[in-house]
Amino acid sequence: MKMISRLIALGSFLVLAGCGTWTAESYLHEDIQGDSFNACLAREYQDRATSEAYVDCNWVDTAAIVAKGRAAAAGETVLPYDPATKGVLPSDLPELQDARSKLMAALDNGGRTERGCACAKAQRYYDGWVEQASDNKLGVNGSYFGGEGGPVQPDRVEAEKAAFYEALTACALQAAGPWTIYFGFDKYNLTPEAQSVIDQIVAESTGPLSVIGHTDTSGSNAYNQALGQRRADSVSNALTAQGKELCSAQSKGETDLAVQTGDGVREPLNRRAVVGGC
Repeated sequence: MKMISRLIALGSFLVLAGCGTWTAESYLHEDIQGDSFNACLAREYQDRATSEAYVDCNWVDTAAIVAKGRAAAAGETVLPYDPATKGVLPSDLPELQDARSKLMAALDNGGRTERGCACAKAQRYYDGWVEQASDNKLGVNGSYFGGEGGPVQPDRVEAEKAAFYEALTACALQAAGPWTIYFGFDKYNLTPEAQSVIDQIVAESTGPLSVIGHTDTSGSNAYNQALGQRRADSVSNALTAQGKELCSAQSKGETDLAVQTGDGVREPLNRRAVVGGC
């Protein structure tokens, strides 16, 4: 009986493979034009489906990817996989769900319209990560029959994950900003007005942030360099306290003035920290 079950499974797999070649072939060779999010996503899925079909010979996954690519090419809203529905191992699910939340935040906050191709690449690699991390219904590590299920290949899981986070960096650039926070003379504490800007940044930004501290020209270059760093650190600490990710917090002292002045001038608009994307 066990042998019969395996033969039935093998027959079903071959039927799917045969159907896949006929239904997917035309899409794999389509010339998809345009630089919108949907056009870029359709090309990303086309590239991935081609690899699944001709390198991995996995026509089951090819058919699923082709369906998503065709929907994107037709202008439909195509969402990244929900890992909870893809047979992902329970131990892997929280990380994948967190990553999906970050991707969806980037897509919904200007990613599709402002960074279409970058976000399409991020979605392609996220789906690849989910696919590789899901239970392999056909076995373990490429052994199609007799396996108990599990990640296809751990090294592929890690490769897709790394490619996703690299692509997400480009996709998740802030949807607004830059933001400027002002300080009192020779101060680096956050005023209530400054804190309101911090709250705005937390609400509006997606992705890692950079902070640059600035000063006016009153005082020595060395002192202002240190003061600018204290301002940058004050802002970065407030942002990280609310869960934001920082890629840098540095000082330009008095070398990059918002308002050009001579030396030794107390100019309020130069006493600031600027927050932007990485």
